[in-house]
Formats: sequence, structure tokens, C-alpha cells
Amino acid sequence: MAGSAAPPVREEARELLYRVARPQRGPAVATREKPGWEPVELARSGSWTVLARAVLHDAVGEPPGGKLARDLGRFLVTPRGGERAMSGAELATWLSTWRPHLSTLFPDRFRPR
Repeated sequence: MAGSAAPPVREEARELLYRVARPQRGPAVATREKPGWEPVELARSGSWTVLARAVLHDAVGEPPGGKLARDLGRFLVTPRGGERAMSGAELATWLSTWRPHLSTLFPDRFRPR
């Protein structure tokens, strides 16, 4: 996923609902929901980045970069017993505002530490 912009959400994923539920005990679960269909579990983890990576991979159709998954993971955090849901269209809007690290945009100005 190199480049200066986030990948687009697949057209068919825009109508889906992505839900992250965090039970009182145990790991959180990311699911994909389509009206009239049973929810599909995408990932089960205690890591918000892992859950975000699963949602992005499903919505975009390719594995996301690390920074993109970490950034989305911050928006998925929910309290115990809570849940967060976003449609594919909402995810596309969020992705349109996302920007990669400056070292991706200006590699000649940043040196590895």
C-alpha cells in the first residue's frame, strides 16, 4: 500500500456495516454485516490494530499498511460491554481524510533512526 493516499473502499463494501463489539470479558470481535445475512466474524483479538486491519482488508480488498491500521484502530476502541459500528460509506469518508506518515511523502527528507 505505498503511495500518498489511502486505498478506496470497494463499491460493494460501501453498503456493509462493520461492527466491533467488546464484551465484558474476553477479546473484542470485528464483524461484517449485510442486511438479510448472518454476520461474518472478521477477527477476534485484544489488539485494536488487528481488528482494524481485518476491517480494512475486508473493505478495501487488500492488506492495509501498518500506520493505516494503527490509526483506524484508535477509532475502534470501545469500553467493555460496548460496541462501535460504521458503514462502509463512513469508512470511505474516514479514509478520504487519512494521510500517511511524512516519511512516505518525503522519503529523501527523513532518515531511519
